[in-house]
Formats: sequence, C-alpha cells, structure tokens
Amino acid sequence: MISPLSRILIKIFSRGFYRANAGLLLSCFVIIVSYAILITPLGTMNHELFAFSELFVILTFISNPVTLTIIFLAWLLYTAKSWQYVFQQLTVPENGFLFYSSTSLPKYKQLISWWWMQFIITLPLIMYGLLAVGFGIAHQQYLYPVLTLLYLLLLTTGSAGIYVWQANKLSAGVRYKPSFRLPFRWPKPFFTLFLHHILHRLKTGGLLTKTISIFCLLSGAYSVANNNRHDLRVAGLVVLTSIAAHLYLLYQEHRFELTNLPFTRNFPYNRNRLFAYSVLQYVLLLAPEIILLFVTETPLLATLLVFYALSAMLCFRGLLYQIGLQMNIYLPLVFVVYILLFWMIMYGILWQSACVNLLLGYLLFYNRYYKLPPLV
Repeated sequence: MISPLSRILIKIFSRGFYRANAGLLLSCFVIIVSYAILITPLGTMNHELFAFSELFVILTFISNPVTLTIIFLAWLLYTAKSWQYVFQQLTVPENGFLFYSSTSLPKYKQLISWWWMQFIITLPLIMYGLLAVGFGIAHQQYLYPVLTLLYLLLLTTGSAGIYVWQANKLSAGVRYKPSFRLPFRWPKPFFTLFLHHILHRLKTGGLLTKTISIFCLLSGAYSVANNNRHDLRVAGLVVLTSIAAHLYLLYQEHRFELTNLPFTRNFPYNRNRLFAYSVLQYVLLLAPEIILLFVTETPLLATLLVFYALSAMLCFRGLLYQIGLQMNIYLPLVFVVYILLFWMIMYGILWQSACVNLLLGYLLFYNRYYKLPPLV
C-alpha cells in the first residue's frame, strides 16, 4: 500500500522529473523506435530475419558481459540525472514542508516512501530490464537476468537511501552545494557560452546525451547492417538518430539564451554572424561524433554526414525560434520532422534534405531571432 507521503513525493518529484526531461526521454524513445522498427530492417529484411535480429539484440544484452556493462553504465547515468533533479527540487522553498513532514517519520518509513518515488522514475529501465529477463528465462539464461534485477533493485534502493540522507541533512540546516567545478579557466568566446553552461550546470544531461549519441553510432543499428556498412542510407539514418539524441541539449540551449542571455540581442552582431557562431558551436558540440565518423567512414562520406548532422541540428534549433519553449508543441513537431527526414533518406536524397534543413534553419533563425514568442 502506497502511503500518503509516497503519493506526495511521486507527484512532486517523479512527475516533475518526467516533465523536466521530456526532451531527453523522447530522444531515447526515438532512438529505440528507429533502431527496432526503422533502421534495422531498412527494407532489406524479411519478417523472419527481422524478428531474429531483434531477438539477437535482446539475447546479446542478457548473455554478453560487455553489452551488459554498457547498459548498466547508461542506467547509472540516468539514475544520477534523477539524483541531480531531486537534489535541486529539495532546495526549492515551495518544497520546504517536506523537511517537517517526511523527516519526522522513522527512517525506514522515509526509505519506503522515497523508494516508491524512485521506482516511478526508474520505471522505463525496469520495463526494459523485465523484458530482457523474460527473454533470458525463456532461453535458459539465468545469471545476467538475475544480475539485472539485482542491479535495478540496488539503483532504486540506493537512490532512496541517498534521498533520505539528503532530506535529513537539509532539515538540519546543511544546504546542498554542488562542488563540481573545473580546476582551470580558459577564454570564453561568445559562441562557447552554452558549452560552458553544459559543463557547469548540465553535466549529467550532457554526459547522458553524448553517451546515447555515441552508443547509437557504435551500436547494432550500425553493425547489424554490416553488409551495407557504406550504404549512404544506413549511415544517414544512424546520424539522424544520433542527432535526435541532442534534442534535450537544443531545448536547454534555447532556454539558456532566453533566460540568461537576453541582453545579447543588443550586441553589434548581425544575424549572419550569429548564425555562423551557431555552426561553430555545433561543430564543437558534435566533435566526438565528427571524429568517430571520420574514423569509420571514407573522408568524402564522412564530410557529407557531418554536413547533414549540422544541418539537422540547425533545423531542429530553428523550430524553437518559431514556437518558443512550448515543449508540448515542440516534441510532436520534432517527431513529425524526424519521420519526414527519415523517408527522405530512405528515398536516397540525403544531401538534398541536408540543403533543405540548412535553408529552413537559416530562415527560421533570421526571421525569428528578434521576434521570439513570450516565455511560457
């Protein structure tokens, strides 16, 4: 039976976490759907081979220690992201009543309530883990499924214990002070301000985004179609999905620009120069992916894929200039655009779609930079 305190914690923290990270979660969903439904078959697999490949991917997860370790690390990053969100929300004045209501209970009751809250946050991981466990038991693979269940239990229970400790520490008057700071300084050109913001404020989200993006480029979405390794469509779809993983950072960039840098619109920079700054910023942001593409592909194909990646980033960013920080509109719109770009790649017009993306991103930026919708 879920206690009243558990319901309050779920309403404040669990629901709030999903609202605050809707972009990141949608990116993960798009990547999974693209891999499982769109990229893997690519029109070349019959139904039996496609079903076998999907079964092979799940069995690899429950029987390969390397794959299992990578998945566990990704889950740990997701959990660390939830820690960061809960710690920040605990310091919000509106949630101060929790210090008197929750900390007055015995520690074990606090632990149970926080456990249910973390269980809801971890629910996407639990669902995927249970699916893999079911396949493992069906195919007589028991060790790694048991480790998966124990690991999920450890993440949930350990997180609950951390929350209990943090809430009681705050109730005693010790404030939460993040201590993650770089030990050195370097020049900060205008176009790198958001990159520094990622290092200072969005470490967990940025690390999780880059992990998903790199994993997408290196995952079975690329290796299953090994016979078509240099097929332009396969490479284009993988790059598009990798860029979709950056939707969270794109949304946070727009929020950062509107809330922290509104005065920069008075700087003596014309819009063409600012657009060029955006290109430079995305080149730096996508540096790991760019290096990986040049390592795994021919120089000509890698150059085309980098051009496509930058154009897709600018296009998705331009949509925010049109609709503002309305996540309920941005997410469905981005998903529709993603599907359109997917089919353009499937029909073999990768470089043409890159030109369309670049032109659309530039026009939206140029026309809406000084005509932004109000904050919501």
